[in-house]
Amino acid sequence: MSTIRIKDQTTEQAAEAMTRAKVAILPVGAVEQHGPHLSLLTDATIAEAFAESLAGRLDEQAILFPLQPYGISEHHENFAGTVTLSPMTFIAVMVDLAASLKSQGFTRIIFVNGHGGNIDALSIATRRIRSELGVLAASVMWARLARDLCAELASGPRYGHACELETSVAMFLAPELVHSERIQRPGQHREIDSLSAPHGFVDVAPRFDDLTTDGVYGDPTAAHAGLGEQIVARAMERAETFCRRFIRDDWPHPGQHEEL
Repeated sequence: MSTIRIKDQTTEQAAEAMTRAKVAILPVGAVEQHGPHLSLLTDATIAEAFAESLAGRLDEQAILFPLQPYGISEHHENFAGTVTLSPMTFIAVMVDLAASLKSQGFTRIIFVNGHGGNIDALSIATRRIRSELGVLAASVMWARLARDLCAELASGPRYGHACELETSVAMFLAPELVHSERIQRPGQHREIDSLSAPHGFVDVAPRFDDLTTDGVYGDPTAAHAGLGEQIVARAMERAETFCRRFIRDDWPHPGQHEEL
């Protein structure tokens, strides 16, 4: 298996690779705070590393495009270093990129997302890409692909940002992101309505400083690379399974609802 990266190609090499490729893979992240111990580029770097591995598994059927680092992070703006796009701008960028990829001959696109704040906008973008451009698009994210395992492995009900899970994934995929000497017990988690808390039933779009004093939601002291490896393995298995179905010429199959 080998990863075909567009950044390594000349235009002639790209033209030749595109004759075999069936899907464009585009990682998408965020530039935002991740507490006292993780880099501001955590989401972007994890997305890029996950996309690199996924493209490698798909070999010549996939071409990896460069990372789009900026995402929707207005809910983190009260913490230093966060830079955001507006939701409408983010969606427009995704649709524009898809239109350009279509002009290069791609009819299928996988966005590899690294940031929870992008999920809703990517859902809208993929719908627009299909209805307006006639291109099949999908988005995958490690935390959603492995959400059952994440819920099982979390040390408590509060998790989801710079926590034991995300810190563990960073330790496994991109250890340079982790300032291990700065890992500490999380700051105060503010009590909020359980119905609208993260992983709750109601979306009230909380800002992160509504939830936590230090930008961490979870307990990073429980993180270790082995935990991250488990999560990534589960997510990657499901991502690869989906992608192999997605790139088939006869996808989707009417009535097919196999479990991943």
